[in-house]
Amino acid sequence: MNKTYLHKKNSRSFFILMITFLFTLLLTSMIVLANENKVTVLASTLNVRYGPGLSHEILTQVQEEDQLNILGEENEWYKVRLDSNQIGWIASWLVENEEVSLENQLFGRVTSPEVNVRQFSTTNSDVLGTVKRGEEFPILYRENEWVQILFNQRVAWLHSDLIDVIDQPTETATLTDPTESTDPLKIRVGSTPANIRLQPATDAEILTTLRTAEEFEVLSEENEWYQIELSDGTKGFVASWIAETITTETVSAEEIALSTEPSHYATTLAEATIVIDPGHGGYDPGAVAVSGFTEKEITLSTALLLANQLKKAGANVILTRDTDEHISLNDRVYYAHRANADAFVSLHYDAIEVANSMSGTTTYYYSENEKALADTVNHYLAKDVDLNNNGVRQGNYFVLNQNAQPSILLELGYLNNDHDITVVNTYAYQASVADAVFQALDDYYSPH
Repeated sequence: MNKTYLHKKNSRSFFILMITFLFTLLLTSMIVLANENKVTVLASTLNVRYGPGLSHEILTQVQEEDQLNILGEENEWYKVRLDSNQIGWIASWLVENEEVSLENQLFGRVTSPEVNVRQFSTTNSDVLGTVKRGEEFPILYRENEWVQILFNQRVAWLHSDLIDVIDQPTETATLTDPTESTDPLKIRVGSTPANIRLQPATDAEILTTLRTAEEFEVLSEENEWYQIELSDGTKGFVASWIAETITTETVSAEEIALSTEPSHYATTLAEATIVIDPGHGGYDPGAVAVSGFTEKEITLSTALLLANQLKKAGANVILTRDTDEHISLNDRVYYAHRANADAFVSLHYDAIEVANSMSGTTTYYYSENEKALADTVNHYLAKDVDLNNNGVRQGNYFVLNQNAQPSILLELGYLNNDHDITVVNTYAYQASVADAVFQALDDYYSPH
């Protein structure tokens, strides 16, 4: 065997050895990095959301002690990969991560003499309390012109113009002490059907469903759920996002709304800006009929028919989506605010837990000054649409309660009702809905 051959063989062996060593080193680094980017869930149940903020819809839930892999971070939210390979976002303050230090926590100092702390990031949202100039609070999240703080062990919002962001609280500052609040939180539940569950989770056993508005004192809060006591003494949980906080300002706001005549500025339909919101879309199908079609499909086809009629009449029409794509609830409301819309009309087809227990159309509104619009639209739906009409109801939906523009939400049939599903997925039915809503808006914006 010649020396040249031995030299080549040794060189090849050395090269293979080096590649093996480098690969092992890389693999070890990846494992260490993966372990360093894991967090452990502290809450008993933690919502995983589609985006980085409480306003985003819930993707799924994880449980206490679950470990999640962090893929990224935005504001105070972690982007994580679940065991199912789904990607979602979790609140960083509800998980344990040794790399996240309280030293990095931002704080805010109130700059105005007295500031309302609100439940959501809008000026017409319920007031949870007031804070005074100089008080400092941990900041959890920043979104557009709003800052989310920890207030009396709850998340709450302040307008960013009223608070200065600081790196550390001052030594003399007095942060809010949760024990200082002696008045129990009161909520109103049941303005729209609300499930009361045995445990604070969307898949927990349902104890009862409230279908008329009732008021409760909150016994405790767990993640984003309120524990309440029912009239028969049973204790259960209701999701915070379907509960309305009761405050002194809530009452006075209702009294003001009742005493105010509804008004609108467009004097003809051709002058009006109408935002049409086809519900759901993209990875969110909404309700699914047993025959296979989905809510997202027929809300879009109905919306396109309505938009076409409105455009022919000269109205300025904005669709929150015109294809099968996911649009966040925040963005849907944003389109209405950005356009200073004269009306926001959200289209939906419903489904409830007991099949064939409901049928037909329902018109929802949130603020009392929107009832005239809801009444007008419902009048034409009842007159021109060939399904049972359930009337006008007050609804605490996000696209209504967070919307500063006149807004209504239409449920146009039930996808788990045997009769409705033979009707709603037809051109004739959707065209009748579009025509009814068009006639209603034309009537509403005509001089009287």
